[in-house]
Order: sequence, then C-alpha cells, then structure tokens
Amino acid sequence: MNKELKLHYVEEVKYQTKMLNNLKRWLKCSIIFSSLFLAFILFGPTSLITRIVGIVGMVLCVIISVIIGLGIRNGRNNVNKILDLIQ
Repeated sequence: MNKELKLHYVEEVKYQTKMLNNLKRWLKCSIIFSSLFLAFILFGPTSLITRIVGIVGMVLCVIISVIIGLGIRNGRNNVNKILDLIQ
C-alpha cells in the first residue's frame, strides 16, 4: 500500500471517528428526551391528549435511539475494517 493511499485511509478514520462521536451525542439526547417523556407520562397532567403525546414522543425517541445505536455499531465496525486494512 502506498503512502498516499494510507494517508487517505487515516484521514477517513479520523473523520468517521468524529462522526461516531456526534452520533453518541445524539444518542444521549434521544435517551434524555425519552426519559423526559416517561416522566411527563407518569407525573404530568392527567389529560388523555397529554398522555398520548407523551407516549408517542417516548416511542419515537426509543425508535430513534435504536437506529442511532445501529449506526454507531456499523460505523465502529467500518472503522475497525479500515484500521485492519491499514495494518
């Protein structure tokens, strides 16, 4: 493998690692919002509409968290494959 190609792979690993860290931040935010919606369901007003909004919001946040988690896992696997290719 020539040095120029290896340099491009190293830059790609740095970029993907940065994006993985961004995804981790989004995952934390999604989990926090899911927890807030749960608290809203349990301790919020007893109106049916507010409970439905809380349940829908919590379900959406959980689905988003799962999708982001899959993205993190696949991204980490991709970075590991690139690192194995470099070595």
